[in-house]
Amino acid sequence: MSSISGAIIGSVALVYIAIVFLLLISSVGSIMTYVIIVIANRADPDPSGKRPMAAYFFGGSFLSLWMAYIGSILVVEAIVSLMHSNAPDTNTVARIVVIGFLMVLVGGVAHMIHRKRGLALADSETDPSSPTKRVMRSYAAAVSFLSVLIALISTLVLGYLIFQFVAPGVFGASGSRVDTLSSIIDLVYVLGATAFVFFAHQALSPAALRLLPRGSTMPSATVRAEE
Repeated sequence: MSSISGAIIGSVALVYIAIVFLLLISSVGSIMTYVIIVIANRADPDPSGKRPMAAYFFGGSFLSLWMAYIGSILVVEAIVSLMHSNAPDTNTVARIVVIGFLMVLVGGVAHMIHRKRGLALADSETDPSSPTKRVMRSYAAAVSFLSVLIALISTLVLGYLIFQFVAPGVFGASGSRVDTLSSIIDLVYVLGATAFVFFAHQALSPAALRLLPRGSTMPSATVRAEE
């Protein structure tokens, strides 16, 4: 009886954590959707009337993207946690993996649908300064900014964990080298997933406007060359 009660409590706790995550993502998504609209300058004329739907599509894409992103991290973290010296039981790991997988599945499908519709709406405008294209670039910039922020923090933590792995006594490692290694694996995945998100959204901007323009010349450089 006690084991059944414990399982129920554990499941409720996981559901509660998932709900908190979703509420947090929803709050951030709502804020970023507003930012996307503001950056795109909603005061400008919108003859086609497509800007509100573009803001919705890219706002939904933003929200579902990070839902899938966090879900994938939960899956990796749950699996890697089996390496820990105080590893959780397999039932707990299985529940977390299922929750993460559902977040990836639902968020991924929603993201692909919203992104596809948003890009189609932006591509229907021929003017590069049209409202829908500005919304798209604002969305790409917002995702890129958050990706860089996550990457910077993760890189700092990863660097310190590497020092902890090499010299655990000097750098105050709280567990064994295996525990530190598992944390390193987690962060390597986070950096990889973040880099994928970053470059996928940088591709939505013209080559000259990307952080790392490839095969392009920045406008300022072109002007200097002509002078």
